[in-house]
Amino acid sequence: MNFKKILFLLICLSAFIMLLSGCGKKSEPAQPTEEVFLPTRSVATVQAPTKAPTCNNVMGYINDVNYVDGTVVAAGTKFVKEWEVINYSDCNWDDKYHLFFISGNQMGAPDFIEIPHIPMGAKGKISVEMTAPTEPGEYRSEWKLFGADNRFFGESLTLNIVVE
Repeated sequence: MNFKKILFLLICLSAFIMLLSGCGKKSEPAQPTEEVFLPTRSVATVQAPTKAPTCNNVMGYINDVNYVDGTVVAAGTKFVKEWEVINYSDCNWDDKYHLFFISGNQMGAPDFIEIPHIPMGAKGKISVEMTAPTEPGEYRSEWKLFGADNRFFGESLTLNIVVE
């Protein structure tokens, strides 16, 4: 085949494809569309539930009721350590409040104890039953209050004894 025949076939094929695809048609001008306004809907507003306010836990240490720092205790003796504190929080301390052992020598005491109920602004005493170690030396036990919000608060309550 010569070049002219191939060119003629390609032109015819292109014209045929344009005819099939509608390229040869005159396009009609676009018709304006009618605007339709949908009715507006009122949406009910729901106020999100408010989270109950958390307590601002504040503890004030008053004093060691007994076994002040440096008290000599006989080896293996059972005793009850007691601290006096004040509840400066803006809520009452109830059965959701505990005193946790945090460091030092636990001296046979549990990991934590439930503290007595102490109302806002009131003083109270917190006690832990312990047993003095059997070896002579100086021993320290450190405890901290734990609130209903699952957080530690206040200064540590400590015991420092001497075992002879």
